[in-house]
Amino acid sequence: MEKNIYVFNINIVRIENMFHIMKEIYREYEEGKMVVGPTDIATRTGMAKSTAYHALKELARNGYGRYIEKKGFILNSKGLKMAKKAMRRHRLLECFIVEMLELSPEKACTEASKIDGVVGEEFMMEIEKKYGGYKKCPCGKKIP
Repeated sequence: MEKNIYVFNINIVRIENMFHIMKEIYREYEEGKMVVGPTDIATRTGMAKSTAYHALKELARNGYGRYIEKKGFILNSKGLKMAKKAMRRHRLLECFIVEMLELSPEKACTEASKIDGVVGEEFMMEIEKKYGGYKKCPCGKKIP
């Protein structure tokens, strides 16, 4: 199994889910929401609210932000850096999928979400070389 650079001490939530949660936290951040609760994550990901709650608590335990009971999770600088990296991977993969497979931006986003948390670093380095200069993904969103 390939070594993953995203290290989390996880009992309940798989690493891929944590990766997707970081992306969703970043989407909320882009929309101006600084505090993200379990309901926000559950709505965006389709996971159970209790699972989202435990995932946010786990992110806080791993030093990516702070969890405030009855309010939600707030990214710190380490968490923001990781969330931006997660979103960058996703949006660069969208660029690759649209250009190479000629899928629609919406379909590319769906497909990128299936693989962005598990794609190897060597592959991502090649994607970064080819698409790293892009400012926006095919959906028109800024690439961090």
